[in-house]
Amino acid sequence: MRIAFSVVKNITGGGGIEKYTSELGSRLVQRGHEVTVYTMRHYGDVPQRHLGMRIVSVPSFAAPCLQKLSCSVTAAIKSSMEKYDIVHMHSFPPCAFAWLPKLRGAKCVLQVHGLGLEWKNKRWGTLTWSVVKILEKLALSQSHINTAVSRTQCAFYRTQCGVEMQYIPTAADVKPKTEAREIYRLGLEPKKYIFFACRMVPEKGVHYLISAFRRLDIDMKLVIGGDTQRDTEYRRKVFKLAGDDRRVVFPGFADGRLLEELFSHCYVYAHPSEAEGLSMSILEAMSYGNCCLVSDIPANLEAIGGAGFSFANKNVDDLAGRLRWLLEHREEVEAVNVRAKERIRQHYSWQSISEQIEKLYLSILNGQPYTVEEKNPLSQSVSIH
Repeated sequence: MRIAFSVVKNITGGGGIEKYTSELGSRLVQRGHEVTVYTMRHYGDVPQRHLGMRIVSVPSFAAPCLQKLSCSVTAAIKSSMEKYDIVHMHSFPPCAFAWLPKLRGAKCVLQVHGLGLEWKNKRWGTLTWSVVKILEKLALSQSHINTAVSRTQCAFYRTQCGVEMQYIPTAADVKPKTEAREIYRLGLEPKKYIFFACRMVPEKGVHYLISAFRRLDIDMKLVIGGDTQRDTEYRRKVFKLAGDDRRVVFPGFADGRLLEELFSHCYVYAHPSEAEGLSMSILEAMSYGNCCLVSDIPANLEAIGGAGFSFANKNVDDLAGRLRWLLEHREEVEAVNVRAKERIRQHYSWQSISEQIEKLYLSILNGQPYTVEEKNPLSQSVSIH
């Protein structure tokens, strides 16, 4: 098959969707398919080929409210100039223009990564919300099939929008620990820090984590492994919350060996997000055998199942209390570490997910219905008493 992904930021070093595309696309190449990825040019130069995938850079406006819309249009135009079997679109704006590649006979897959309609994103103004709501309606009318990365999302769209989504989660591979080396340069020691890795945007909730951590009188550090592309009001707020507390460490965007080490040697991975589809950061942390403490939103509870801990969403007092309890109960943390890695192995392996995606594509091309066996029911996190 000739497959195109539309549209990502920088395929060589982006966030969740970029990592998802890189992992899935490279595996589809290994399975004998031809894969093209459309990327946003202003997020940096990219090679023409990456892990066997052809990379096509498209122009877009740098303004946050226009980025996704402008690159979606240009990617749709470029993809319509070629003959693809499948165009896999990662959000509503690209799929709103699916009619262009469909003119060349492409089958279009809409994949939703975030929970709730995109106009709920608090970073956008009222006018932009209205535009995106229109794009969402167009997208849902243009796609041949709709998919979502969590059962939480599937339930939301079914009950709130009357739209059926096929469930195919994102994934992670169980990984060995990477020997500590780079973390020492940050003044860190194994099992002496709490880790968080995500974009520094309001809905990821890093402000709750910093506020909770600073209430604890502990010989432990907090590592915030993420940043923003530009200086923002929220970024300034986060650094102000950290103040002069030298226990709070900001390494910026962490990738490569440093990121592997940070996941390998943290005591607890904390994820205080207000909204998620299915967090790749949580799955990545679990793949290293880490104890995760997550906000109790449905998507996060779905991710950890019975192999992690939770706190009340947006509740700094509860988050501080849960952190304190975990620091005082090392044996409970170590027991969850084992269960976390096994959960990834059983339910979220990349081999299984890539096979499901391939099956989905073939079912669309052959005009056959696609169904997935329900193996991973929603389950609750471990309670802290």
